[in-house]
Amino acid sequence: MLNSIRETRSVKGGLHNIILEIPEETYETFYENISEDNAMDILKQYLNYHQDDGIPQNVKIQHNRNAHTINIYASLHYLGNEKSSPRYYGDDVIEGK
Repeated sequence: MLNSIRETRSVKGGLHNIILEIPEETYETFYENISEDNAMDILKQYLNYHQDDGIPQNVKIQHNRNAHTINIYASLHYLGNEKSSPRYYGDDVIEGK
C-alpha cells in the first residue's frame, strides 16, 4: 500500500504541509471505514517508511468519490523533534493488517 501513495508537499510561512493521495480500491483493501484514526495510522507508517522525522498534526481525511481517491491532509512539524530510529517494513506491508 505504501508504494501506491502519491505525495504532495508544500511549505508556507515555515509550516510544512503534506497531502497523501491513495487509490480508493487500495485503501479499502486495508481499512473498512474512512476515519481520522486510520489517516493518522497511514501517515505515521508512511513517514516511518520514508524515514521522515516530521511530527503530524491537524490530520484530516477526505474521500474524493469523483477521482476514486482517499486524501489525507496534515501539517508536519520538524523544529524541536528528536531524531528517531529508522523502522523498516518488509515488502510494503501495513503493520498489524
